[in-house]
Amino acid sequence: MAEEIKTRSGTTLLVERREIDGGVELSLRMKSTETCILHWGLALNERAPWQIPPQPLWPEGSRAFGKGALQTPFIRHNNEGRIIIRLDKDLNFSILNFALFFPEDGSWDNNRGKNYRIRIKPPARKGPSPAQVLEEALKEREVLFKDMYGLDPDSQLAVALSREDGRYRLVLLTDMAGPLLLHWGVARHRRNEWLLPPASMHPAGTEVFDDKAAETPFVLYEGLNRLILEFREEDAPMGIPFVLRQPGTGRWIKNRGQNFYVPVAGQKEVPLSQLAEEIIRAEMGNHSWTLMHRFNLCHDLLENVRNDVEGLALLFVWLRFSAIRQLVWQRNYNTKPRELTHSQDRLTLKLADVYINEPASRDLIRLMMTTVGRGGEGQRIRDEILHIMHRHHIKEVAGHFLEEWHQKLHNNATPDDIVICEAYLNFLKSDGDLELFYRTLEAGGVTKERLEGFERPIKSSPDFIPHLKDALIHDFEEYLRLLRSVHSGTDLESAINAARYLLDDEASGMLEFIWKHKDNSRTEVVELVDRITQVRRILNRLLNTEKDNARVRDILYLDLALEEFLRVIVERNIHSRMEVKELVELVSLVLENVRFFYDSEEFSACLREWKRLKAASPLTRDRALHAKAVLDRIGRAIGAFIDHYYQLLQPRAELLGKAFQADSWAITLFSEEIVRGRPAFVLSMLLRYLDPVLRKKAKLGNWQVISQGQGIGRVETVESLGAVQGKRFDSPTVIIADKVRGDEEPPEGVTAVITPDAVDLVSHVAVRARNARLLFAICYDRKHLEHLKSLRGRYLNFAVDASGDVVFEEVSGEMVNVPPRVKLGFIKIARPEFTAYAIGARDFREGLVGGKSLPDPPSG
Repeated sequence: MAEEIKTRSGTTLLVERREIDGGVELSLRMKSTETCILHWGLALNERAPWQIPPQPLWPEGSRAFGKGALQTPFIRHNNEGRIIIRLDKDLNFSILNFALFFPEDGSWDNNRGKNYRIRIKPPARKGPSPAQVLEEALKEREVLFKDMYGLDPDSQLAVALSREDGRYRLVLLTDMAGPLLLHWGVARHRRNEWLLPPASMHPAGTEVFDDKAAETPFVLYEGLNRLILEFREEDAPMGIPFVLRQPGTGRWIKNRGQNFYVPVAGQKEVPLSQLAEEIIRAEMGNHSWTLMHRFNLCHDLLENVRNDVEGLALLFVWLRFSAIRQLVWQRNYNTKPRELTHSQDRLTLKLADVYINEPASRDLIRLMMTTVGRGGEGQRIRDEILHIMHRHHIKEVAGHFLEEWHQKLHNNATPDDIVICEAYLNFLKSDGDLELFYRTLEAGGVTKERLEGFERPIKSSPDFIPHLKDALIHDFEEYLRLLRSVHSGTDLESAINAARYLLDDEASGMLEFIWKHKDNSRTEVVELVDRITQVRRILNRLLNTEKDNARVRDILYLDLALEEFLRVIVERNIHSRMEVKELVELVSLVLENVRFFYDSEEFSACLREWKRLKAASPLTRDRALHAKAVLDRIGRAIGAFIDHYYQLLQPRAELLGKAFQADSWAITLFSEEIVRGRPAFVLSMLLRYLDPVLRKKAKLGNWQVISQGQGIGRVETVESLGAVQGKRFDSPTVIIADKVRGDEEPPEGVTAVITPDAVDLVSHVAVRARNARLLFAICYDRKHLEHLKSLRGRYLNFAVDASGDVVFEEVSGEMVNVPPRVKLGFIKIARPEFTAYAIGARDFREGLVGGKSLPDPPSG
């Protein structure tokens, strides 16, 4: 069994012991890139002096240190240090004592003079085993839980929970020798919770450890270490998590790297409101907090939302607010890059595990992974910046940009460093243009104030050294690749390199083509999108069969990177004059890409029909009519897609966003920004360009309805919808606007917006119109529009007829002399007072649930 030793220097040592022919083998592994030497010796028992083994048994590189110790360097292998020690069974040693020496800074870690110990073999013990003694103690008791754990090849821990006369009794027995402590807590609401046990549960000799845990000593009983916890039923927690600690050696003994856990009062469901409260409490306190802490907490909370789409949505909203810098990335705590990347590794592997085992949650898992970097070689971030500075003889002197950045990297590497590196490269390439440096930072979300606000502030501007220009550009381009590989999981180059080992020659060849032509404007956009789609077909087949967490993570990050690149290249080329054939082909390809992550029946049916139509030529009026019908169906499916994400994410964004004191724009636009980052947004753009072509070919009417509704009110004409932003209309109003950008808010009191300007289905104004249920339509006939404008000041009633055209009639002012149907407060749509995520049907009432959820009034 593996033993984990957490040293006072912060280094974690993993020790594995196994029997081999003629002896025992100890494997020591250290996840660190620091140079380290094991200073060690053997002993007969805990009080005996150190001795060294015969020279033939010395590990590679060992040298004697006096007469009682050896010094053995850790050998680098796969980003960790390793030492293998093999000892003959004839050697009568039971203890390996050691300390650590770090030659680079000359420091020692000897456990504050106590040294560390590894037990080679336990002292011989006669008598019954822990399991036998425990079995005898459980006779005639109601046993609620019983288990046996192997602590190492020669020791056992027997645990049992029983109940009698309204009291619980937890018994722990082990044959592990020496002083031993139970380091324990209680879980009240979920398995991975750890709270300080109340004093009423403390046995004699219990002490509080760091205000977070209780520590209770085992006592000797029939040659075994035994501990008994007894507590009343009213004190019973959901469970008891614990680990063991040997105070003499500094060893922490876990269950295969995890806490031991004894269930007591049964699993209690955790309401999402409580989950939200825990997140808010963790984020908004005055305690130390960093990205590492956030990722570790998210890793733990994932256990509480298994098979719970709403719970995962809450976690995603939380991580998304972090990714867009609405939450602090570092507060009163220094995190080494390797510590941050370790937390990223844990979280992303956990997300991959959920992806494998919970198909219904896969789209949310994909979204969550876009907010977390891959992790990986965090130590290289610290090492490489020093290597660059030393290589070019740049002194580590305070008051210089590179030294200040170096200090920030050493103590709190974050995704901000990608932006800083990009800005510094632009500075170098422009021969020292400081304005460009700060513009690049600003564009990446890192203001000058943010730089100076780091706990390791960057206050100095970079210096331009002409003779180092080319060399620094080369080195920092490589360094940028390293930063992206760690902090940006969806960086295309990093994702390709990380997943290439999983792909065959065909897929690798297509990836090479994509990367080679990613910036080539002469490459046909259809050809590039087609290659992306082919690779994603392969990746999605792998994702449906692969069961290894690490491999699934690599595939997912590559798939997400390709999805993002598809969006970029279509948006980059959409405004050029594409032929109808290209638009038709792109609709087919992008629709297939939508289905990779959101496979609704509507999208699937549309794709089948679109492919059938695409194969037919030429584009006759009948085929144009047919294609327009499919295009309208796709549009409705996109609307349903938008509504799905809005309803799933927006209430949680408002709940957490307000508690986080996030910027108002970050809350208001939360769901829309998610949708605009998905292929469905690209699809809506293609529909916008193709719709007028098909409409003209099919000789259709003059209207495209973006949002269904019945608008009634006084007609007002404006040059642009933006011209009336923030205005409040006291009576119902129909706006006719020549220009609509797409990012406007429909003003309060407006019941309909008519425009000749083509608008994306997923634009801000379109989403708002749908959610407010107001009529929003595009009129393509200029004469028709001018006629409507001529009715300014008149009262009209608009509706959509069966053919999809907008019709209207003039009405008297008295008919609309009622309060406006639409009040601005769009953030208040379904924003009733939050009480819980689930309530009984009898509790449905206005002000507590949205209007669509209210029961119909009784009929007369």
